Amino acid sequence: MSSRQQVRRVVLSTGNILEMEDLIRKAGQTTTEELRGSIKTTLNSWGGWEGEKETDGVLMIQRGANTLTTSSADNSGNKTTVKLFLSNNDSEQVEDALKTISSSLQLPQLDLVIVTPPDVSDDVTREVLEPMWTALESAVERGAVGSIGLADVSPSLFTDLYHWAKVKPSTVQVNLSSCCVVPQELTTFAQQNDVQVLTHNDPAEIVDEDLVSTITSRLGLAGAQIEWIARHRTIQQCFGLVQEKGYTLALACHG
Repeated sequence: MSSRQQVRRVVLSTGNILEMEDLIRKAGQTTTEELRGSIKTTLNSWGGWEGEKETDGVLMIQRGANTLTTSSADNSGNKTTVKLFLSNNDSEQVEDALKTISSSLQLPQLDLVIVTPPDVSDDVTREVLEPMWTALESAVERGAVGSIGLADVSPSLFTDLYHWAKVKPSTVQVNLSSCCVVPQELTTFAQQNDVQVLTHNDPAEIVDEDLVSTITSRLGLAGAQIEWIARHRTIQQCFGLVQEKGYTLALACHG
């Protein structure tokens, strides 16, 4: 049986996309366009199946790069934030993503992890998010993550989860494409509880069919489903400079 037939999962890491000259020259890209472009560059640099080894059914594709987070002798002034886009709220998915990203970046601790749940509609209840949040709390308690936050949930859901949580969210992100201004209810609650409010313009659906088909066709797989996507960003805090940025994603393969 070939390695291709044995692969059950693919984990792909773009490395530092600030080193991708063709990509960074394109101004005004959306998150989806940036993700698609960086994945195509990573796949183009991949050596192919010849001599490729998979471990326990997992194929690792990582673009070689001189990452600033690992090459610097002193990165104490750096802050690495990870935004995690989940396909479900299971604790196992969060644990897998954090372990994979920390290993890829060779960082003992991620400073801030912000999670976007797969469903952010008004019907979502706190109970649905509890497994995911419990996994994040465990990561904070063991020192793998400094602080945690949520993105795109309603003010009422955020408030409910905040009061329930053992480890409180330090950050909440609001999507300005679906909400022109931060809801006053959320602003007031954040001020009263020392929660940082951030805005973003990531699309509601970061993954499209073109992205998945690009990966499966390049790898010669019959099909795959995105499990999670993570975007990391490392900032030199003194000067506010983005030193590193990249994407990591995991796919479940159908053959």
